[in-house]
Amino acid sequence: MALFEVKKLTIKFGGLTAVDNVDLKVDKGEIVGLIGPNGAGKTTVFNLVTGVYTPTAGQIFFRDRNIVGLKPNQIAKLGIVRTFQNIRLFKQLTVYENVRTAGHLRVPYGLADAFLHTARYEECEKKCHEDALDLLAMVGLLDRKDEVSSSLPYGLQRRLEIARALALRPSLLLLDEPAAGMNPQECVQLIEFIRNVRATFDTTILIIEHHMDVIMNICERMYVLNFGKLLAEGTPEEIQNDARVIEAYLGEAQADVED
Repeated sequence: MALFEVKKLTIKFGGLTAVDNVDLKVDKGEIVGLIGPNGAGKTTVFNLVTGVYTPTAGQIFFRDRNIVGLKPNQIAKLGIVRTFQNIRLFKQLTVYENVRTAGHLRVPYGLADAFLHTARYEECEKKCHEDALDLLAMVGLLDRKDEVSSSLPYGLQRRLEIARALALRPSLLLLDEPAAGMNPQECVQLIEFIRNVRATFDTTILIIEHHMDVIMNICERMYVLNFGKLLAEGTPEEIQNDARVIEAYLGEAQADVED
């Protein structure tokens, strides 16, 4: 049984059909790629899955539950968390504060506990603090925890954004172009980092990426979108040898800007 599945997913903006009757699924533990030319609808799919948009038609299942109509925070609490193509850190907060802030979505205490500083509040805050430090250690940022996040090199900002997403302990992590703007060495490090994330956190990953050396080396399966429609699906080898994909996407010089 798939952990996550979309069926006949469609969204129209006026006369434009941005995503058209798309089916895809991701099994637990997989790393699955979603690729295609600029404007193919990839990020729109992420926005539909995370509740930013409501589909015109279709269903989105997570652990056999149809999540269409849920708000983004409700979907995040269920275990679906995303990053963005354009890094969206709290730029004036420290590295530690970025991760600690995200972790608060999971704390079980209420407003009264926080106001009165009850034992429950103190216990949860201690656990949140320890979790943030553990996460930073796991992603190699513990020694920079007191630095302002905007001062980090670009590759480490990407790593911090993923760490912040992991603070929510997602079952399904959606990565939107994590290699955007990275040099070849940083891309190699990113591949190993994402593999370690899956192994360490038992997290399933759906990834949008234009860097073919990243996506082909990290994914077990891939889906290809073109003009909002599903063009192909298969293993990286099958996708690389698909004449339709080569004509629509792989044969072209690729920009690093997402739709």
